[in-house]
Amino acid sequence: MIKEIYWGYRNKICNKLFGVVHLPAQGKKKGDVLISYIVEPFTLAPWEQLSNYHTNNWECREIARLFSQKGYACDIVSSRNKNFKPKKSYVVCIDTDDNLEKFTKYLPRNCQKVFHALMSHWEDYNAAEKRRLNDLEKRRGIRLSPHRQLEPSKNAEYADFITAFGNKTILDTFNKCGKSVYYIPISVVKQFDFPEQKDFGEARKTYAWMGGGGAVLKGLDLTLEAFRQMPEFDLHVCGPVSAEKDFVQAFKEELEKTPNIHVRGRMEVTSQEYTDILNKCAAVVYPTAAEGSSGTIVLAMHAGVIPIISPETGIWERSGYIPLINPTVQSIIKTVRDFSKMPENEIRALSKKIWDYAREQNTRETYSAAYRNIIENVLKL
Repeated sequence: MIKEIYWGYRNKICNKLFGVVHLPAQGKKKGDVLISYIVEPFTLAPWEQLSNYHTNNWECREIARLFSQKGYACDIVSSRNKNFKPKKSYVVCIDTDDNLEKFTKYLPRNCQKVFHALMSHWEDYNAAEKRRLNDLEKRRGIRLSPHRQLEPSKNAEYADFITAFGNKTILDTFNKCGKSVYYIPISVVKQFDFPEQKDFGEARKTYAWMGGGGAVLKGLDLTLEAFRQMPEFDLHVCGPVSAEKDFVQAFKEELEKTPNIHVRGRMEVTSQEYTDILNKCAAVVYPTAAEGSSGTIVLAMHAGVIPIISPETGIWERSGYIPLINPTVQSIIKTVRDFSKMPENEIRALSKKIWDYAREQNTRETYSAAYRNIIENVLKL
């Protein structure tokens, strides 16, 4: 406990002064590793809790822990820290943003550089948002600003290896880079028992959209328009919608005046309120145009909520999700209505298949095992 307290407060101070935190090697030190990701998980005292808004807080800390366990000390910096310059002879450098080009001039030639991609290739990601914005303008005559454009990055070109979330749709966006891409299953912040007592006959009347910023990119516009035309179904909107003022103004009718659409805003995903929404819903509708792997969809799967999603959500097709290929308002309406007509026992069986898949594929244990495999069999440490 004393050691954890020391490192928590030491890292708080070092982060404020230098923008760098540290995790020491366990046992005899073999070398140093640089991780350019997030620093907050390393600045906590033992009694302080990780944020559960995103899986990356635990995942970043787990990457460092795995290297430490192998005898490598880790320096961790924020991927947004553009002033940091490596000064050690790092054996591995991992970055989640666009820092590998800058870092390379300071790193030893034998340093293995890894691009840890959290979403699809930036060119595909940016193009997807622009397409959706153009589609919205053609459909409703509304021109909104992009909210999720990524900065151009040469990380893939400078990396020796790429590790990435997602399914084949996402991983294939990196084919143009000519580098080996290794799949990592996203983890989950909370697991649930299968909802044995759930009334799926009643639940198939209730749906959710659960996503982060970039409402048009993530298909919230399509979902709202669809459910406005389906007053027989309730839709719960969980995400930071209010932050996008232009979107809120453009969809004021749907967000504020449509009785079957309920805006919940950004929510703590481990809260009872969030669990209550999952328990009400038979399915989550998420026609995103670009992602890595959606952590909120994986969380819903762990609760037995059936995904009605686009392949770009980053969930593998073998999970059993209901696909929305090139989603439109009308295709969402048809898919939801067809789903609602399924016999209750079939919906329950599909829910169990989804739940089983999430339990087998997307946990902290599977994430840790996959990254340990990268360290041992790709980086050869």
